Amino acid sequence: MKTKYRRFLSFFTFFLLFLSLVRCAETQTISGFVVSWGAEKSDWGYLDEPFDAVIGPKGHLYVTDARQKKVLKFDADGKFILQWGDTKRFEKPTGIAVTEDGFVYVSDYDNDHILKFKSDGTFIKQWGRSGEGEGEFDSPSGLAVDAAGNVYVTDLYNHRIQKFTSEGIFLLSWGKEGKVNNMRSALNFIFDEGSENLFYYPAKIAISPEGEVYVSDSYNNRVQVFDQEGRFLRKWGGMGFWGGRFRVASDIAFGPKGHVYIADFYNNRVQIFNAEGKYLDQWGDEGTESGEFDGPTGLAVDQHGDIYVVDWGNHRIQKFSGNKK
Repeated sequence: MKTKYRRFLSFFTFFLLFLSLVRCAETQTISGFVVSWGAEKSDWGYLDEPFDAVIGPKGHLYVTDARQKKVLKFDADGKFILQWGDTKRFEKPTGIAVTEDGFVYVSDYDNDHILKFKSDGTFIKQWGRSGEGEGEFDSPSGLAVDAAGNVYVTDLYNHRIQKFTSEGIFLLSWGKEGKVNNMRSALNFIFDEGSENLFYYPAKIAISPEGEVYVSDSYNNRVQVFDQEGRFLRKWGGMGFWGGRFRVASDIAFGPKGHVYIADFYNNRVQIFNAEGKYLDQWGDEGTESGEFDGPTGLAVDQHGDIYVVDWGNHRIQKFSGNKK
């Protein structure tokens, strides 16, 4: 009986791999590439290890560069505006979020704290320290801000989400460590994987226009959605190569028409879903050409619906037209 079961699993795994390659080929689309910048070395605007990006209220793009220990600010066409940060301020800036009134929050992955700035880089305050308690972090990697100004942090190695006021006062946290078995993840369209409200290295977080909290549960290869009190609402994804599946979901952003964009790190693509998790489309492939990626780690969408992708391994930002999506 056990031998037959193993044979069945082996056959089924092979079938899934074949299906994933076929469906991936079928769903690949041509991106509406506009422009890229950052890869060419220069005194201003060069990107070495860009990690995250966000659009500010005036349409400017803010980018964290983990290796240069800086935040860089660009206009919508990639023109460099300003930068701030050094080894005295940052050790490894990763996540970034901007409020409607222009305050900028940055997570420092190695120093285990959150920093708050004005839009010109003027430092305001910071909070957090290493640990497992309330308001303590073990590699905070992603940030989001809701309409009320509350700050949400993905506490990566503590496998949880923490929520704070705009001044850094702890409000609540949710989640704990839980790894979904890779086989169950790949077959979750047949067998429910369960494990709601469990995370395995949650990398990024985003607040939808409707106020729901989306978490990229990265190494569980899925997206989980919660209300602002941490109550589970729904999830989707699973390990795989074809449309609607992930190999490390690395960021989330929202576009017009209710579209949800998900960066898929090892599949080197961006996928598009509706708010309920229905797969719609995708673009990207591994490479260095326009519209290709080497580990996309960040996404941002501007007021025109144009999409900015942090192309981590290629040391650049790529911009795509929302009219093509």
